[in-house]
Amino acid sequence: MAAAIWDIIREATCSSHSRLDTALAKLDLSFPVYYEGFLRSQAEALFPLEAALEAGGIESILSDWSLRLRTPALQHDLAALNITCHPQPAPGFTSEAQMLGAVYVLEASRMSARVMLARLAENPDSEAMNATAYLRHGFGKRFWPSFLSVLENHPAAQNDPAGVVQGARIAFAMFESALIPLGNIVVDFPHASERSGYSPTPG
Repeated sequence: MAAAIWDIIREATCSSHSRLDTALAKLDLSFPVYYEGFLRSQAEALFPLEAALEAGGIESILSDWSLRLRTPALQHDLAALNITCHPQPAPGFTSEAQMLGAVYVLEASRMSARVMLARLAENPDSEAMNATAYLRHGFGKRFWPSFLSVLENHPAAQNDPAGVVQGARIAFAMFESALIPLGNIVVDFPHASERSGYSPTPG
């Protein structure tokens, strides 16, 4: 029996997934500046990814794409906290298989969003809690299992699992690249530590 495409992607990208989880776990969300940095990094990767997927015709693959799209929710949160961002260049996906791989990463990131929301609630900040549309997006929906069904049964994924892996790697790399500046966020925003009287260790 052939391996599930999901298993192939998961094995091929396990290191990238682990690095992202480790980087996110280091963010002390009791300091608003870290949550702001998290939202900024998400936007700088997610905006161009979703734009590239739409340009590539993702709606012909996922009929409920308009419900999965999170750019508007993230734009709301950035505006609520007066955060600016500089999105990365949009990737040029060359196949439906690559697009499915990128969507795999986007849909999997919803699980991390749930974890981040729970952590944020441990130290609720009124402004931050008013900017959680992105983290809450998709509550009550079965986006993950319905996507896996499409992934496993779509001819493009079945015929080109390597392309799916490549698309996932492109998306993971963009999120990793966007997170790098968070290692120096205290240097960029020293007022955060000054307000709290505590200076987190960069990186």
